[in-house]
Amino acid sequence: MIKNLFFLLMSFVLLASSGKVLAMSSTNYLIQWDSVNTGGVDQSTSTNFSLYDTVGDNSSGTSSSGNYELSAGYRAPESANTLSYQIRSVSAVVNTSYTAFNNAADTVTVSSVVGFANGDLIAVVENTGFSQLVSVGRITQIVGNVISVDDFDGDDVAMSAIPAGGDDLVYKLDSNSVNFGTISSGNQYTSVVGTSVLSSVASGYSLYISADQILQNAGAQVISSVIDGAVTIGFEEYGAEVTGSSAFSPGVDLAVTTTQRIIQTSGASTGPISDKIPMIYKLSVTSSTNSGVYSQNVYYTLTANY
Repeated sequence: MIKNLFFLLMSFVLLASSGKVLAMSSTNYLIQWDSVNTGGVDQSTSTNFSLYDTVGDNSSGTSSSGNYELSAGYRAPESANTLSYQIRSVSAVVNTSYTAFNNAADTVTVSSVVGFANGDLIAVVENTGFSQLVSVGRITQIVGNVISVDDFDGDDVAMSAIPAGGDDLVYKLDSNSVNFGTISSGNQYTSVVGTSVLSSVASGYSLYISADQILQNAGAQVISSVIDGAVTIGFEEYGAEVTGSSAFSPGVDLAVTTTQRIIQTSGASTGPISDKIPMIYKLSVTSSTNSGVYSQNVYYTLTANY
């Protein structure tokens, strides 16, 4: 038995690839944007209407070329493209079994709602193991033991309405690390990370991962990265699978290495509901796997598709 902990640390990077500048600053001051004009007020309101007006704003609007885009004018910052995302792994303490999953209604009926709250990102896992099904959503309402989310994505279409056994769980996603715990040969070890991406960029976005090193211990002894598309019990292998409508290469176990690779992408803006995918980290070892604390840092990088 290998009596040491295997864990991953996650880091996050948001890249702005458009080269836009919306503010001027110095050591002590910041001007978000400025306008030299005459007349107009920032906002006019009445009982039923709201007006943002500018008088004398010359040459406003958007201009673009093959590599650049200029949003000119006082109101330009209000229509600037935005990117935001959240990456979270399963909670070590907040999880519960569930008795019903309704993909059409975006609800899951759980045994306990303790620790869950509106706004939380959650993962519903059916049949824990290398072939598990996972769906991710963000909680919008909790009524009794029924949790509603904005939209389930992942393996939601394939998941059973009534789970079959005791290995079906709902996890709160609120951690920045993946911990496989104490592991031994002949078992399946999995951990789920959920992504949530919001983008107003009309041409979409892409989310990438890369690691600072192969999964290894202090003596530079490594766990073999999966190369055949499937982490298999009885072999020493480590990799990850992504699923969902915006997943790239869904359903295939791929290596997590220093080579950057895309895991999620879309060719359009997300709208008000974020795009989500589950990422399932998988690990299997053998009796000949060297003992030790194995680790790596995994970096997530989000960019706009310009």
